[in-house]
Formats: sequence, structure tokens, C-alpha cells
Amino acid sequence: MSASMPDHIHGPQDRERVPVHAGSSRASAAERLEELRERMADLCASAVDPLEITAGLEADGINDEAARGYGHPDVFAVAEDLFAGTPRRPPTPEATASPWRPTPWRHLVRGVLFGLPGLCYIVATPALTRTTADVLLVFSLLLSWTVSQGTAYLGYVRLGLGDKAAAARVLRYGLAAGALVVVPVTAATGIVLDAGTTATALAAGLGAYLLAAMVVQVNGGERRLLLAFLPGVAGVVVYLAAHGGSPPSDNADGTLETVPMGVWVAWLATLAATIALAVVCTSGAGRPTRRVVTGRDVAAALPFSVFGLLTGGLLTFTLLCAVAGRPVPAGSTTVAVLSLSLSMGVAEWILYAYRRRVYHLLRTHTDMPGFARAARVTLGSALARYMASLTALVTVSALIAGLPTSGATLRVLGGFVGLGGAFFLALVLQACGRVAVALTTCACALAAEVAAAWSVPRTEPGTIQMAVAGALFLILTIYAGRVLSRATPHR
Repeated sequence: MSASMPDHIHGPQDRERVPVHAGSSRASAAERLEELRERMADLCASAVDPLEITAGLEADGINDEAARGYGHPDVFAVAEDLFAGTPRRPPTPEATASPWRPTPWRHLVRGVLFGLPGLCYIVATPALTRTTADVLLVFSLLLSWTVSQGTAYLGYVRLGLGDKAAAARVLRYGLAAGALVVVPVTAATGIVLDAGTTATALAAGLGAYLLAAMVVQVNGGERRLLLAFLPGVAGVVVYLAAHGGSPPSDNADGTLETVPMGVWVAWLATLAATIALAVVCTSGAGRPTRRVVTGRDVAAALPFSVFGLLTGGLLTFTLLCAVAGRPVPAGSTTVAVLSLSLSMGVAEWILYAYRRRVYHLLRTHTDMPGFARAARVTLGSALARYMASLTALVTVSALIAGLPTSGATLRVLGGFVGLGGAFFLALVLQACGRVAVALTTCACALAAEVAAAWSVPRTEPGTIQMAVAGALFLILTIYAGRVLSRATPHR
């Protein structure tokens, strides 16, 4: 027993075994203990608890009897003394490549691809003169987002496991099954709603495009997808150039001018090229040797499909309110949704950079309080960068579109900025395995918007969305700040 340890810790039998009566024995035991500490310095400095040192001592041949020569009654006491008297110096882990490697050009191109379909809407105004046509378009978007999100999840899981053939099979069968659901259901809904032939074809084509584009992007074919967009983009550019940069407008007799057939043919060519790319990307699927998708796969993908549905509902809330005759500033929803779509590429880039930074923090921090502080700062920095990017996109888009700086317009735009921040946090939480929280909060937000619009009909939809989006953003910020400061979600 060391001289500094109180006698009451050990029983009488221990005091008899330890030579406390001889000063020279005390000094000899202390010297031997220091020699042992120096000899076992590496083990003591890297040990996570005294038991690890105990195992090392026993492996070195030191048992309870030998421990008495170091002034302690047993080997456990020696280990505790060595552990308490040695500062922790864990070995520096070997440098390994982070699995999170941002590819800026790819992320930014994806953002552009999210926003490019909006060009079709610029010249599609004549096909959306009926209220039911707008409803059908929103319905098609929600349905295709739901199917594509779940299919993309299953494809990414198999790619993560290194099984490209299985990923190709899942994506090809998911594309086929999704098209067999989205296109006929959209067409049938268009007939029931009497949305018009052109509007129904546009909605069905948009749903098919989103499914095919998802397959191409999961396989990393962003550059080829940009080439597929050339016919449609060229058709819009030529049309706008011939009309002085103005979208379709009312004729002198009060009717809306008709879009030339060449524009529709150009977009049809883009759709066909995108579907062809999706088929080519999954050409390595081969013949399946087992079921392509099991019940467990469907259960795992369901939360991501539901998230696609919820985000679609939150994005189109003000649009549906406008369709229902509620006061929404003209063009504000279109500008906001387009800006938010473009920002998704930036969000993906920042998300990858955030995961890379946290990976580095896990390898360099040896204490949990220090890691927690650094993780919160990293999350706050990532969120601030995304919010700044989204705000800049919304501002520039509003100026280009010439939106008035009225209070109603600013509330709509501000609501979408808050919604974008909430979506970014939800994506971070999903990437870290906190899917249920993202789903629950988004579902509650959508329910709150619908309830408020129903129970308080005189309140502007923009005001409702701004309040609900702000609350959703605040809740997810607080939750993410607490949960993502721990190490376990980042494993």
C-alpha cells in the first residue's frame, strides 16, 4: 500500500502483509513502482481503464503476490495506481482516407438538374389554365417523389455494399414498377379531374422524367443527363428568343397564345433521352438469382418514400392554396421552389463536407466534451453556409423575376427559406440515422399548415407557412445540436 493511501481502505489482513513499519521498505516499494510505471508507460498512457492495465500486468507475470512488493495488496490495486498517476495519451490513429469526399462539380450539377424542369413550366402556361390542371401537376410530383425516394434509397444501399449488379436490378425494376404506377394513375386522375389532354400528358411525362432522372443520378450520370436536357432547353430558349424573352401571354382577343408544337417535341426528346439513359445505366443488371426486393427492403425504404411525400406537400402548400383561391403573391411560390431546388446541390455539397469534418473530429479528439463543442460548431457552420446560399439564391431569383417587395411576397419567400433550412437539417439527421425524428417533425408541420389553413381561412398562406417553417427549423436545430454532438450518430 502506498504511503498516501488511507489505512481504512484495506482490512487488517492487508495491513499485516504490507511492510508499513519499515521506512526503507516503503522507499523500496515506491522506487519499484516508479520503475514499473516507466516500463509500462505506453500501456498506461493508452489504457481506457485500470482493467486493461491489469491484463497487461498479469501478462507480464505480475500476480497478487508480486504486487505486494510494489506496496499494494493485489495486482488490481497496482493497476489502479498506475492508471490514476499516468496522463492519458492515446496513440494517434493511422491516417485513413475519409469516406466522405465532396465532389463540388457533381453536387452543383445535381442542383441545376433539380431546377431545369422548371423551364418547362415557363412555356406550359397554356396547358395549365384550368385549376384541375394545377392540382394534377402537384399530384404527379408528389407521387413520383414518393416512389423515386424509396427506389433511390434501395439503390444507394446496394451500391454502398459494392454490389453494382444488385443496384442496377433494383433501379431498373424500380423504374419499371414506378412508371407502371405513376403514369397510368396520373393519366386516370387527369381524366377524372378533366384537366385537359395537354396538361395530363405534361404531368405524366414529368412523373416519368423524375423516375428516370433518379436512376441516372444514382448511377453518377449527371453529365449525360445534362446532355439529355439539351433539346428541351434549346426549345425553350428558341421560343423565348422569338418572343422577346416573354413567356406565353394573352392575345389581343383575350385568348392565351398557343405554344408551338416544336417546343413540345423538344421536351419529348429530352424525356426519351432520359429514359434511354436510365436503361443504359442499368444494363449490368443481369438475371436476378433471388427476389429483387424483399419485404424487409420495402420496410426500410418506406420512411424515405414518406419523407419525399412530406417534403413535396410542404413545398406545394402555398401553390395549392393559390389554386383554392387564397391570396398568394403571383410568382412568389414558383421563384421560391425553383431557388430551393437549385440549392439542393449546394446542400449536398455542404452535407458531404460536414460529414468529412466530423469524421476528422472523431479521429483527433480524445475527450467527449471537446468533441461535442467542436461538433456543434461544425454543424452551425454548415447550416450557416447553406442558409446564406439559399438566401442569396432566393434574393437573386426574386430580382430577376421582378417580384414586388411587398410584405406578402417577403413572407412567402421567408417561409421557403426557413423550410429550406429545415430540409437541410432533416437530410443531415437522416444521414446520421435519425430518420424517425425527421419524418415526425415534417408530418407535424404539414398537419399544422393544413389545420391552420382550414381553421383560420382569413390568414394568408404565406404567413402560415412562415410561422410553421420557422417552428420546424427551430425544433430541428435544437434537436440536431444536441444529438449530433454525440459520437454514436456518426459511426
